[in-house]
Formats: sequence, structure tokens, C-alpha cells
Amino acid sequence: MNSNLFNLLLTILTLVITVGGGFLVNYLNQKLGSQKLQDYYNLAKQIVMAIEQLNPDLAGKDKKELAMSKLLELTNNKISSEQADTLIESAVYEVKKLLQNNNLTK
Repeated sequence: MNSNLFNLLLTILTLVITVGGGFLVNYLNQKLGSQKLQDYYNLAKQIVMAIEQLNPDLAGKDKKELAMSKLLELTNNKISSEQADTLIESAVYEVKKLLQNNNLTK
């Protein structure tokens, strides 16, 4: 596959994930409530960053499973697995953006 086609597919995939993530966060916002969602999302970001720092050699799937189980544990299972999955995916996306921006400024 040539690089132009790959870059186009990557751009389309990023757009789909961004738009889909926005809809999922809005859905969760309505379902959980604004403040609770923000608290759970901040917790998810902290979990993702901690796992990335403490377990950089784990595979992505294993990191996600660990993050989801930790989020469910810390929220006393007040959210569903699907909600935890969405929060973790959103947190991973934001952390990756932060890391990319940080690498660009160095």
C-alpha cells in the first residue's frame, strides 16, 4: 500500500474515532451526569497515564484490560463495562494527543 493511501486511511480513521468519541462522551454525559462524568473521565486519564508509566512493556490489549478493571474497581462498579471502555478509549486518545504535542515541542 502506498504511503498516500495509508495516510488518507489513517486520516479518515482518526476523523471517525474523533466524531464517534464525541458522540459517546455526549451519550455518557446525559446518562451519568456532567460532574460524575468529568470525575470518572479524570480518573480514567490518571489510570491510563499511570499504567503507561508503570507498565510500558504491556501490550495495548493488556493495558486496556488493566485500565478497565482498575476503573471499575475505583468506581465501585457504578459504571458499566461499556461505559468504562468508552472512558478509557477517550482517555487513551487524549493522552496520545498530549504525548504527540509534547514530542513536537521538544
